[in-house]
Amino acid sequence: MHKEPLKVCMITPHFPPDFGWYGPGRDAMELAEELYQRGYQVEVIACAEKHVAETVQDGLKVIRTDWRSHGSNNSLVANSLPQARVLMNLNLSSWQAFLKASETSEFDIVDVAEFSAESLVASIMSDCPVVARVYDNPPAFLSRELDLIGDSGFRFEKLISSTLRSLSANSATSVTTIGQPKFNTENGKGEQIYRSNYSLNTADFSPEGPLAIDTKGRPSLLIHTSIESEKYKNLVSEIVTAVKKQIPDLWLTIVAHDIYSESSESEMKAALAQSGIECDMVINHMMSRLLMPGLWRNSVCGLVLDWKSLAPYAVLEPLSCGKPIVIENNCSTLDFLSSNEFLHQPADFTVGAVAAKLVDLLKDEQLRTRLSTEARKYILANHCRKSNADQLVKNYENAIEKFKASRRKEKIERMQNLISQGRSITKGLDQWLYDLLFVRSFRFRVSHWLKKFRNRETAGSK
Repeated sequence: MHKEPLKVCMITPHFPPDFGWYGPGRDAMELAEELYQRGYQVEVIACAEKHVAETVQDGLKVIRTDWRSHGSNNSLVANSLPQARVLMNLNLSSWQAFLKASETSEFDIVDVAEFSAESLVASIMSDCPVVARVYDNPPAFLSRELDLIGDSGFRFEKLISSTLRSLSANSATSVTTIGQPKFNTENGKGEQIYRSNYSLNTADFSPEGPLAIDTKGRPSLLIHTSIESEKYKNLVSEIVTAVKKQIPDLWLTIVAHDIYSESSESEMKAALAQSGIECDMVINHMMSRLLMPGLWRNSVCGLVLDWKSLAPYAVLEPLSCGKPIVIENNCSTLDFLSSNEFLHQPADFTVGAVAAKLVDLLKDEQLRTRLSTEARKYILANHCRKSNADQLVKNYENAIEKFKASRRKEKIERMQNLISQGRSITKGLDQWLYDLLFVRSFRFRVSHWLKKFRNRETAGSK
C-alpha cells in the first residue's frame, strides 16, 4: 500500500468550466478536487472548449487540448467515416497530451473517463496502472457534435468505435462503471468490474447553509429550464399561471441555462414578461453556478425542464439540498438513480398534472418533509463525493497491487488481444472499402452485379 499520496493523471473529455458543469466532466472535477484536498497530486487532461492552455485551477494542473481536426473536410475519411474521425481526433489529442505530461511526471496511476479509446496508450505503455471509468452517456458536447455529423451508414465506422472502446477498457488494469452504462459486467479477463455513481459535493449542496436571496417570506418555486425556445417559454408560462391560481403569492425564480448574455436582471425579466412569464428573479447561466446551492435552499420545491444536456447534476443538486422536484420525464433517462421514490412525478407530463404536483409540494409540508428526507438520505448514500473518493482510492490501491503482481504472460495476452482486434478491424476495412466503392462508383456497381449474375449462372449450370 502507498503511504504517500499518489500522483494521479486524470484524463477526461471535458473539465468545467469548459463545456459546462454537468456530465462526466463534472464528476471528474468533483473527484479531482476531493483527491487534491486529501493531498494527492492531480494533473488533468481534457478537451478545450476555446483556448488550448495549461493552467492551475483550484490547485489542479489542467491541460486543455485541441481535439478538433485541422485536416481537410473533403478527405475520404472525413466524408465516409466522420464520427470515427471526431472520436479519433479526441483520442489523439489526449494521447499526445498524456505522453508529453509523462516526460516530466512519473504518475502512480492514470484515471481515465472512457468513451472511445482514451486509456489505450497508457495501458500499452504499462508504466503504471490504468483505472478506466466507463460512463452511461457521453458528454453533451460530444453527443451534439456526433449528432450534427450524422451516421455515415457504414458498418465499419461502428466497428472501429466499438472495437477500440472494448480493447481500451479491457486493457486497463481496473474498470469502474458510472451510472448504468451499456457495458459487460465482466471484462475480457473475467474479472468483476467496480460500480460507482456520479459524485457531488454534498457539503456545498446541503439543506444547511446561506440563502441566495430574500423571498419576503413567500412560498418559493425554482424552475431550472431553457427559456429561449418558444416551446419552453409557453410551457413555463402555462404551468406558472396554473400554479399561481392556487398560490397567488408565489415567489418564482427562473434559472435559465441557455441565457448567456450580460443583460441586467430587469431586462431579462422584462423579456420574459412579454412572453407571459411574471417572475421575481431570473438567473442566467453564468450567475447560476455561483448561486445554485443558495437558490435551492431558498426554494420550497423545484421544476426541472429541458435537462438532457445538464444530466445528471440538474437533478442531483436539488435532491442533495433536500428539495423535492418535478422533472420533465421524457427529456432523458433516470438510469443514474437507483431509486426515484423521492421524486413527485405526475403520471402524464401535462400542464395540469405538473401544476397539480407543484401545488401539492408547495402546500403540503408533511409531504415535502418526507420527500426531502428521503432525497437527502439517498444522495448521501449514493452520490457523496467523499464516499465515492474513498472507494476510488481503494480501487487505485488495488490496481497498484495488481499491477505490481502482473506477470509477463498477462502483458503477452494483452498484446495478443490487440493483434486479434487489429485483425477484426482489417477485415472490416476490406468490407468498408467494398461498400464505399459500391456507393461512389457506377463502374464498380456494374462490375458487382455482373459478377453476381455470372456466379448465379455458373451455379445454375451445375
